[in-house]
Amino acid sequence: MATTTTSRTTTNTATTLPPPQFAISQPAPASPPLPRSYKDFLTPLLHRRFTNAAALLLCFCWLAASYLSTSDSWLWSWFPISLTGIRALLLSIPCLAIFIVRVMNMEVGSRTTTSGIETFVQKVTEARTWMTLFWYCFSGWFFGEVYIWSSSEEAELGWIDYGRAYERPRANENPIMLRSMILLFSIAKALQHLSSDRDDIKIHEAEKIGAAAGLDQGSRTSWLPESVLLLRSQARSMAARVISWTLVGCVFAMIGYLLFLRNVAWRIAYPVACIMVRSLPSNADPSGILYPSVFARQAISSCGLLVMLWELSNVIFTIHVSQLPLKRGEPLTNEVKDPAGKVLSKSADPNGSLIRGFKAKVTVTRGFAFWELFLITTQFQTRRTTIFSEVERKPQSTWAQTSALCLAELNAIGERIKNANAPSEYQKKTAESEQQRKRQEYLIAQEREKNLSLPKIAQRGVLDEREVFAKHTGNPVSTAIKSFGQSPGASNLVSPRARKALEWTEQHTGFNRSQLSVSGLQKEANGYSLHFLRTPLGEPFRQPFSRRVQAVIYGVPFSSKANIFHAAKSLVSLAVSSLKEDDFGQVAPSIPLIIRTFTSTITAVQKHVQTLEPHWTDVYFTPADRSIPEVMELVDMLRKGLEEVLLAFGEYATSLGLEAKELREAREAIGRKDMVERRV
Repeated sequence: MATTTTSRTTTNTATTLPPPQFAISQPAPASPPLPRSYKDFLTPLLHRRFTNAAALLLCFCWLAASYLSTSDSWLWSWFPISLTGIRALLLSIPCLAIFIVRVMNMEVGSRTTTSGIETFVQKVTEARTWMTLFWYCFSGWFFGEVYIWSSSEEAELGWIDYGRAYERPRANENPIMLRSMILLFSIAKALQHLSSDRDDIKIHEAEKIGAAAGLDQGSRTSWLPESVLLLRSQARSMAARVISWTLVGCVFAMIGYLLFLRNVAWRIAYPVACIMVRSLPSNADPSGILYPSVFARQAISSCGLLVMLWELSNVIFTIHVSQLPLKRGEPLTNEVKDPAGKVLSKSADPNGSLIRGFKAKVTVTRGFAFWELFLITTQFQTRRTTIFSEVERKPQSTWAQTSALCLAELNAIGERIKNANAPSEYQKKTAESEQQRKRQEYLIAQEREKNLSLPKIAQRGVLDEREVFAKHTGNPVSTAIKSFGQSPGASNLVSPRARKALEWTEQHTGFNRSQLSVSGLQKEANGYSLHFLRTPLGEPFRQPFSRRVQAVIYGVPFSSKANIFHAAKSLVSLAVSSLKEDDFGQVAPSIPLIIRTFTSTITAVQKHVQTLEPHWTDVYFTPADRSIPEVMELVDMLRKGLEEVLLAFGEYATSLGLEAKELREAREAIGRKDMVERRV
């Protein structure tokens, strides 16, 4: 028994395994945090500007409310804590409706299409077009209700005209006509808004507008905000638009109401009047305008005030949105601190957020990102040096990613030109191959004819087995008629008048046949089409040369002009500044690529403008139309940028990898062949 126990103990001891030892896994290196999205910086900025614009607009609404006040007291007619203040808040609602329209349609770059009909089709098929019409109509309707509510009893704008004591009440047509006129104004203003480029944020022209308004650092008035100065500079043009719209619009609105809307508006509004006064007849004709002179003054004042609020809303919104992307005088993506050192806006990776803005799909975000880059490279040296110093960014350094995204804007021009020329080049190649094929077939056929023997004279069989030399007698009747017609002295059976009729018929029949042929019909259709295109009605169907070129160079459906300009200027500024600020020498290897890109872009644009054939609908095309100011502005900007780069790196050109041919092409592109020869 003891032996058995000992053996078991030995067995258990032998089979006992050591405790498992688990390897401690090392934590994977943490990936760098993703920088904040550029939209996180831009959205709060736009919200603040929206609030500031609404506050400024509320001041004008308060002035309009004071004008509409009917109080006998001088104090209560303008005091904000009264009905005037409530009226001002109500008048701000139509203005906020215009702000909604602007936010909904906001784009960086104007719409680029080749013809007016293409623009019309794009607008009609967009949902925001109909929403624009809705919000303008809502704005006009709400303003009309506020205006009628603010009017006194003597204004005769109530639903019912009670008349004198001995007269029966009747429906009042004055408010119906006033509401209809305001509705027509709303529709017309919405169409004018859609047909203009008012929704385009002209960020590339902001510096010019600011200089024209006197916003230079030396001449700017410190106690006036920038928005007020810009608004003051546009006051005269705004007043001219308001006066012209009011006077002309009132005339056409009255005519449109009397001719088209009167019966319809009366049938819609009369049941409302019947609800207020039960004694009104069930059916009644329009009662007519009461006190025409008073109503004319009301129509002009109401429509003029509405147009003024619309103009102020659009101009104030444009002024605030198109301001520089700065925050407390610093770039938008910078970390901002107050004088006490407290952080007001955090930004752990400013350049990373800026690069994410370059890659954004929304045009507004990309436009503001490139705009901020342009300001950084030209006005903020401290921030600019960080673009050269951040070499450990993944997947590439800050300079490498920034330069690649800027060059992509320029390379896109060449790609669009190449794609636009692809159909014509394909057609040329197809025509050449077809002509070559026909030439080969012709040569082969000639070779075959030389090798063949003489052809047989007759291939048909014997038609008649009769005797060849036997005399053949024809039909007696035909023989008699033939002999009668050919006998000497026989009279002609066809009279001279009949012969003339036959000749006239033959001539005109031949004319009609030529006209009814395929080529004739096509020629006639082309003639009518060209005649129609020369008329004012044919203008939307024309494809002007300038619009076609700009659509190719700047892209569709919205122009990338601002991004192209800011990207090119920023790239040139970074390249020139790198001579003193690039401590790691990472910009120099990119200089040949920059020079090649600028040169190829200039050459491609010039070649496209000179070789593009005008469209057949461009009936007024002349050789002078090839000089397009918008395109020449781009070429001049690229030439100046290329010249700056060549002047800065000309003496190092050969050591950087540029060949003599590339230098010659660059000199030819900028139009100065001797510039680099003195430096190299």
